[in-house]
Amino acid sequence: MKKFFKGSYFAIILALIYVPLMVMVLFSFNSGSTTVSWTGWSGEWYTEFFNNSPFIKSIITSLFVAVISTALSVVIGTMAAIGLSRSKKVTQRKWFGVANIPLINADVVTAVSLMIVFLMVGMKFGLVSLILAHVSFNVPYVLINVMPRLRKVDQSIIEAAYDLGAKNTQVIFKIILPILKPSIITATAIAFAMSFDDFIISYFTGGGQTNVSTFIYTAKKIKPYIFAFGTILVGVIALAVIIWNAFSIYKQTKIESAQKIKEGSYKAKTMARLNRELDSLYKDIQTKTKRQYALKLSLWLKYFLVKIKLRYAKSVNYDKRIAKLEWKQYKLRSEISKEKRYHSRLKKSDKKLILLNKQLASTNDVKKAAKISIQIEKLQEKIDFLNEEIEWMNDRDQLAAKKAKKIAGQIEDLQNELAAEVEPTKKTISWYNKKIKELEDWKIEVEEGKNHYKLRMVVEALKETRTKNLDMIDSLNDQYLSLQELVYPRVSITKSLDKKIQKAKTILEKQNLIIKRNNQIGKMNYVYEIKIRNKSEYIIKVENKVNEVREKLFPSNPEETTHMKGFVARTWKVFLVTIVGLGAFSGLTVAYVMNNIYDLVVANWGEYIDPSVISDFEKKYDVKINYQEYDSNETLYNKLVTFNYDVMVPSDYMVQKLASEGQLMRLDYSKLNLYFDGVNQDRKDEEEMQGKEVDQSLIDVMKESEISQNANEFLTEYEKEIKVPDGIKNDKGNNSILEYAIPYFWGDLTIVVNPTQSNIDYLNQKGLLVEDPETELLSLNNSELSWDIIWQAARDGKNMALNSDPKNIFSMAAQKNFQSVNLKTNEQVDAVLKDVEELVMRKNVALNGDEIITKAGQGLFDFAVMYNGDAAYANTIFRGEVEEESEEDSLSRAGLNDGLFLFGRPNLDGEGTNVFSDNLVISKNTSNLDLSYKFLNHIYDNALKLTEEVGIASPLVSAMEEMVAVDGTYENYANLYNPIVMDTEYYDKLKDKQLGFQYNGKTDEYLIDKYNSIIAGKN
Repeated sequence: MKKFFKGSYFAIILALIYVPLMVMVLFSFNSGSTTVSWTGWSGEWYTEFFNNSPFIKSIITSLFVAVISTALSVVIGTMAAIGLSRSKKVTQRKWFGVANIPLINADVVTAVSLMIVFLMVGMKFGLVSLILAHVSFNVPYVLINVMPRLRKVDQSIIEAAYDLGAKNTQVIFKIILPILKPSIITATAIAFAMSFDDFIISYFTGGGQTNVSTFIYTAKKIKPYIFAFGTILVGVIALAVIIWNAFSIYKQTKIESAQKIKEGSYKAKTMARLNRELDSLYKDIQTKTKRQYALKLSLWLKYFLVKIKLRYAKSVNYDKRIAKLEWKQYKLRSEISKEKRYHSRLKKSDKKLILLNKQLASTNDVKKAAKISIQIEKLQEKIDFLNEEIEWMNDRDQLAAKKAKKIAGQIEDLQNELAAEVEPTKKTISWYNKKIKELEDWKIEVEEGKNHYKLRMVVEALKETRTKNLDMIDSLNDQYLSLQELVYPRVSITKSLDKKIQKAKTILEKQNLIIKRNNQIGKMNYVYEIKIRNKSEYIIKVENKVNEVREKLFPSNPEETTHMKGFVARTWKVFLVTIVGLGAFSGLTVAYVMNNIYDLVVANWGEYIDPSVISDFEKKYDVKINYQEYDSNETLYNKLVTFNYDVMVPSDYMVQKLASEGQLMRLDYSKLNLYFDGVNQDRKDEEEMQGKEVDQSLIDVMKESEISQNANEFLTEYEKEIKVPDGIKNDKGNNSILEYAIPYFWGDLTIVVNPTQSNIDYLNQKGLLVEDPETELLSLNNSELSWDIIWQAARDGKNMALNSDPKNIFSMAAQKNFQSVNLKTNEQVDAVLKDVEELVMRKNVALNGDEIITKAGQGLFDFAVMYNGDAAYANTIFRGEVEEESEEDSLSRAGLNDGLFLFGRPNLDGEGTNVFSDNLVISKNTSNLDLSYKFLNHIYDNALKLTEEVGIASPLVSAMEEMVAVDGTYENYANLYNPIVMDTEYYDKLKDKQLGFQYNGKTDEYLIDKYNSIIAGKN
């Protein structure tokens, strides 16, 4: 195993790096809409990527910010490095250490610090703040790349430039910057990559600017179009690396060509081959022969084998062994010469010590005397060291002499013993001779000294290796040439005719054969003359090429050649790079400006809209939308401090908070094409009386569908009961959030169970399962269900996946203890804190954000708590995977429920559940009120498309009903999509039981602090 890892270590590292990239590239061509299962090949996600305007805008923003911040960082960092190089070394170290603090500091600390600074100076967050933030963390990367290279600059070159009259600017641009060019290029690449890839600092300082990292982070679901972007990015980087390497290879080839021109070996192999071929042609004419192929296979095999051996011998050339021996030789010679210098160094040190003692005795300056004393102390340590080394060397030589004398005595004894042997055998003589030889070698080693002896052995081995290598190449070359004559034998072209001439019976026959022979020779001469002429012309062409390259690299008259070149000829490369760079930057700037000249700013949850809805709205009204994403209500609230939005989609409790702070516009329902009971009914009746067409989708479907009617009425009543704290009441005395918001999506928190046999048996034991008599499908018994099942299952070792929102976690404990979703006081938070801590701290309980959808879709859980729309979407993934499995695997994985999750919510008679609504609101500071209302209407016109894309229940029952007719999605998960199965008897309880989160001011902040304290200690 150790040998395996030793031999495969690099391959394992490469696999860890590149296998995820290969998986990403593969799934970018997946025809399915998920990233957890393969459904077939398709390029649709590349089309989706190019049609996703918000994502494209975020990429353009990332590129624009990265280019500008990189350019500024490189200029500032390089100037700082040059400035530091002119200061004292102590100052350099101090400032360099300070400059590197951002590299060591945590990104989140840097981000928060920058955000506070920008707020203190009153800066509006946006492009400028984002660029400044990126410059702040990029400058240290430039410094750590440029500074080491700058330290290696030979100061004598700079001094020589000043001596020749160069100004500071000329020294910088003509000497320092060309030397620093490799490190500046490296720093530029690193700074660009860090800026383009940054998320944390951009998230805190970007304001209304969303770069690509922020966009991907706030996405609710990672869809394959992000893989398509990643694949394109990998392709661009790979192409850039290939081009760069090709350019490097070209430059290296140019350098090698210059070296070969100097050595006279440029195109030498080609010329030698051409001359050999030319000589062979001349020889063919002279001998009237031609080459032909031998027909013996064994001969050809031997020829190719010798050819391969010869190439290998020439390529390997024993370089590794020779280099190792040369390195040993260098080390031994250095050590020997070092020992020889000890005496001279000691002599010089003694003289310097005498001089310093005289200076110390003659000076009256205390500081100078202290400095000289330190020098004397250091010099005395050096002298003591040298004396010890010389003494050790003398002792070593004396011991070596004694040892050599002793070895000589042993050799003499062995020789005497051998002479005293009576008729010794060959084995005895061999043993004595071997022993004597070993002692003689040992004696030589002791007499010469260990290092001298090793050096002599290394020199001999080096000589032997080189000789052996040359002998091997010569031997193989001789074999190759001899075999070449055998596999390409020369055959006379007139051999057959010569035989016929000798056998001719008549003079006429002989004359005819001679004429035929001469014609054949003439024909051969003609053909070979053409070949020789072509070969000679090619040789001249190669010679001309060599001369051309020589003249280009080493002009015969350099001064004249330089002055003959025009300005463009001498600077075309700089012009080309400048024009391409300016053109690319101009195009990027135009793209950025075009994408940031907008008429409406919309803030929404990540992946909470079909991108085509935005594109359709832009085309319909010929406007531009700046579409921003966020991942939580708190993030939206914080962003409002630094940026203004026109339309937002906060949740119900955040609507309360924003409305109470006066940040929202009270809606004018006369400008909206939707009707809610008791809200816009007067306008509806008036328009019907005037014969105007009105939107009947809500009313008609309510009459046709009891479930839809209940759902719609519940949502209306539910939102009317969510009051705005200290809000201004309307004429009817109603201050609900419907005065400021209209529903966008809605749903509730659901208990979801993976339908494995083990989980089904577990729930049966607790009496929590019911079976639909028609479909025979199982579901949780809401009337018996309690949130306490989450705690019970966690204690029994079930794998739990919970939505990580702190209010959701605490609401489960609140409903279990108080039958209430909301915790309105700090005391109530403290009362359920123990239950929350017990649940969250268990190792089998995982807290998940939006990744809970993927986790549930893969079936990697036993119990989960998630939003109903997310659960339905995850169930579609899960069922798709189950259907692709074998029957045996499918049964073990999906249990007895046809792959449908077991789900439920505690009944309203008991605890109930958190019912949420995300709502469309208009900011009080909107810059385009009319367009904001048009956008709200456009959203409701596309309610079906939004629900199909996101998978969360629409507030329009018409959209939910149409889901059945489109693809049956709503039918399969009807009970899961409906936030709760309601009967009219529950309406009266709505006033008493608040099912949605309320804004509770400081208590909410206290709750979040307690939650953060708990999860900080979770492993």
